[in-house]
Amino acid sequence: MVLKPPTRILAGLVTLLVLTLAVPTLVRHTALAQQRLTLRFWMSADPQLEAAIDELLRGYTRANPNVTVQRDAFPFNEYHQKIATASAAGDPPDVFWMDVRTAAFAAQGTLLVLDKYLTPQNKGDILESGLIEPVWKSHIYGVPMHELTEGLFVNRAMFEEAGIKIPQRVEEAWTWDEFVTNARRLTRRTGDRTDVWGFGVLRHLSDWSILPVIVQNNGAVLSSDMKKATGSLNSPAVVEAMKWYQDLFTRHRVIAIDPLPDGFPTGKIAIFQAPSTYRAVLDRRFPDFKYAVVPMFKGKRCAVTAGGWNVSIAARTKNPDAAWSLVDWLTREKHADWVRTSGYLPVRKSLIQKERQFRQYPWDIFATQLQNCAIHRPHTAAYNFFFDTFLAVAKDIALGRDVQRTLDDASSRLDVALSRGVGR
Repeated sequence: MVLKPPTRILAGLVTLLVLTLAVPTLVRHTALAQQRLTLRFWMSADPQLEAAIDELLRGYTRANPNVTVQRDAFPFNEYHQKIATASAAGDPPDVFWMDVRTAAFAAQGTLLVLDKYLTPQNKGDILESGLIEPVWKSHIYGVPMHELTEGLFVNRAMFEEAGIKIPQRVEEAWTWDEFVTNARRLTRRTGDRTDVWGFGVLRHLSDWSILPVIVQNNGAVLSSDMKKATGSLNSPAVVEAMKWYQDLFTRHRVIAIDPLPDGFPTGKIAIFQAPSTYRAVLDRRFPDFKYAVVPMFKGKRCAVTAGGWNVSIAARTKNPDAAWSLVDWLTREKHADWVRTSGYLPVRKSLIQKERQFRQYPWDIFATQLQNCAIHRPHTAAYNFFFDTFLAVAKDIALGRDVQRTLDDASSRLDVALSRGVGR
């Protein structure tokens, strides 16, 4: 078909408009391809994860030969302070891991808003649970690398000896009463000495491990706007949940006050609450140990903590487009490779649907809980204070202190911290 002159003119204008809209993107990518630059990337230290990241970074630099990536890793208990110190000194890494503390760093102006980079298609492929912690005041400050959730690991030999059925589906999860009954049956004592504890927890007395108990009883630790603890943390639902948890230590005596290192694979603990990544630890360090994975116990509803590392960009970076290209490479383009080598759970719907293993036991337990039962730690700028306060609460309650009084005191202290303008 031959266009008439007016139509040709219109077509030319449309073409010009499209090219005009595309120019910024074309210029940006052309400049990135031609410019030689260095990106600094920081992560939390872990030999296995560092090896997995290094493989992805080698792939990135092969695809982007003009970019050099300098990777550093720091112990977890130092990591966030390293980020804070470098940022305060005006010399932060360009790209780095961030977690539930996103709100705190975003409130300080440390993180770059990523709204313009994360397309609707990209965002739509991420599980809802993966878009909780990296968001602050309705803006996105990070893209999740993966997700992490928990289950119960059980000693197969002990269960078979006791004649206890091992549930393999989330729908078969034990109720609180069933869990206590099983933990009591599996606890073994010789006089005053406990030879086998019925229950143990990897992240002992932490908010990560105990918050599910509270939510399973329809409780909450902070108000919906995360500006107040009184009325939530010390509510009847939370008091009831924490009394049940206290009974595990004081009445039923199925869990030790102090953690037992490697207590589960060495036969000192029968049921062990741990993240999904604990499977890799057991398989690598205790290859002959026979265990099974069962769903997290449930109360009035199911609940299991979820979270993980997100990848953020420093607000001060001199190369935001290049930094985003690295973030996108790690979190989207190479997501499947990262999940396979790291042992974490996928955070992308497309990968869960594609990979059969996440629909098969035992991975389906973690994947199903992640999509249907996931809860999160409070993503407030005051999270560090909340973490320390909750840890002290958990220790006091485990030792038998009055639950209501303990939660009342903690709520008052949290209210003061949250009122200082560091809330959500």
